[in-house]
Amino acid sequence: MLLVGPKTQGYNRRIYTGYTKYLSSRILQHSGISSIKGAKMTRKQPIEFVYAESYPTQKKAMQREKQLKHIHPYNKKDYKLKLIMQFQENNDEFIRSINDKLIEYFKFQKDFIQDLKNLESILSVHLDNV
Repeated sequence: MLLVGPKTQGYNRRIYTGYTKYLSSRILQHSGISSIKGAKMTRKQPIEFVYAESYPTQKKAMQREKQLKHIHPYNKKDYKLKLIMQFQENNDEFIRSINDKLIEYFKFQKDFIQDLKNLESILSVHLDNV
């Protein structure tokens, strides 16, 4: 699970739930670091990795994802937040190190895009004067 949106919103952010065989590459996709795009919900927004479970087969992982997305009471935000908080208690240092890097990258990406826009406007003015 990922929390999507600015960290200042705390747990009021949207919760993205998905399954994958390769967690690290999927997080990279959602963060925008990879050239492959993640879900529409996570694009151009900061994400925070907050929860993971492991299953022996893809079928079982897909069943759990369906449960978390569509079946009451598992699809309720308060249920998901309980899972997240328990996971964070047991994996605090690990989660913090991943999320610090994601935040750093998102800030870099945002600043870099702004710098490019500034450069574009400077070049546009300069080229108009030539």
